[in-house]
Amino acid sequence: MAEQKQQQPAPEVQFIRQSARRHKKDYGGQWKIAYADFVTAMMVFFLIMWIVSMIPQTQKDNIADYFKGKSNVQSKNAKTNKEGADAPKADKETPPVDILEDAKKYVERLKELRKEIESFIAENQALMKNSNELIIEETAEGLTITLAENKRPMFVLGGSTLEATTAQVIQKLGKPLSQSRFQIKVEGHTDSSGYRPGATYSNWELSADRANAARRELLAGGLSEDKIAEVTGYADRRLFVKDDPRNALNRRITITAVAPKEMAKEEVMTPQQIAAEEKANKDKKSQKPPAKDPKAKADAPSKP
Repeated sequence: MAEQKQQQPAPEVQFIRQSARRHKKDYGGQWKIAYADFVTAMMVFFLIMWIVSMIPQTQKDNIADYFKGKSNVQSKNAKTNKEGADAPKADKETPPVDILEDAKKYVERLKELRKEIESFIAENQALMKNSNELIIEETAEGLTITLAENKRPMFVLGGSTLEATTAQVIQKLGKPLSQSRFQIKVEGHTDSSGYRPGATYSNWELSADRANAARRELLAGGLSEDKIAEVTGYADRRLFVKDDPRNALNRRITITAVAPKEMAKEEVMTPQQIAAEEKANKDKKSQKPPAKDPKAKADAPSKP
């Protein structure tokens, strides 16, 4: 038995070697997303550069001033001051010649209109004797014609119905006013005598109604509708006699031939101002530059 055990072969040990499998790493499409972002950013950059190259330089300066905290007005003022620093200083007190010419024409037309109204008063002495006097004034706004109650009432007490003589006078004013180149403004004024407490009708409505009544009479006298620029009621806010609010002169109608639109943009000058400006312009033209002294030039030391 012992011999048989010794004769049995020993068991064989087998080693099985398996090669390790290499798995490829799966990176996915992340690199494509990053590349697409890069291309998009480059495209936007070049688009911005192209748009910036198309913007004018003045607009670029405005954008730069905006980011610097300067407003558009401040930047314009700075540029104007910079450009005008080396320029000769102009006389700001003397207006340009074209403005003076326009002002002269305006004053001449104003005087012509005043002469026509004064001739109307002279031709209608009988009518004017029974009516209130016309007060004619030249103001900065234009030619003002005031019809106040200095002789007799112009309206029915507390109403807007015109008295017959006053209506005739206003009608006859329509003709010279219609022939002028001025726009017409009609204003109604009252005194401080009010209605009873609690009344819904006040001096505001009364003054406006009286101004409209005067406007209707002007239209009946030949004034065209398009020449009416304004119809206003001021109640007792613009008293003619401020010391006596209930004075009859405060009850009045004011008809103003206002300056044309092109003259309204500039300051309307009086004839005295125009004469002073013309004199200043003539003095400037007559002043000649001082003649150079040849002796002074000869005596001047020569440069080394």
